[in-house]
This record gives sequence, structure tokens and C-alpha cells, in this order.
Amino acid sequence: MSKYTWVVCRDERLGHSSDATGRIGPPGAKDRARFDHVIIHGTHFRLLNRDGDVCYLGYIEGDYSGREPLDDFGLDNNCTDIQYERFGEWVSA
Repeated sequence: MSKYTWVVCRDERLGHSSDATGRIGPPGAKDRARFDHVIIHGTHFRLLNRDGDVCYLGYIEGDYSGREPLDDFGLDNNCTDIQYERFGEWVSA
């Protein structure tokens, strides 16, 4: 099984009609956790652009160090920062 799995649940720029919504990673992994498992058990994250605007929201679950959704998906989509929700606060990784 892949060490971690992330899911993009919302594209803040385009809403639910975006093809980013429902994206699951890491790319190419054949043994990722199920979508619903990641949302139920995962940690909430958001990807931001250089202006500090939130672009994408999602969840990650498994053995990860913090930058995986940004490195796997966000950098190619004009994001420069990832934050995780910790006790109701957003904290940069």
C-alpha cells in the first residue's frame, strides 16, 4: 500500500465543477487508500498561491511529512504553500 493518500475535495477558484475536485494522489500509485477512508480519517489541508489565496482544500492520510500534496499536485497548479488544520488553526508545513 502507498505510504500516504491525499484527496482534493474543493477547488476554491472554480468550485465543484473543477476537474481538480476528486483528484486523488500520489499520482501513479496503484494501492492508495480509498477516497472515503481518507476523508473520514485524514488530516485537513489547504494549498495556497503566492498571494496567500486558498486554491484547493483536501485531506491526507497515512505516513507523510507534510509537503506531499503540494509537491505532488500543488506546485504544478500555481500553489506555493500548504497548511494543515491543527486544533482549529491553519499551520504551514
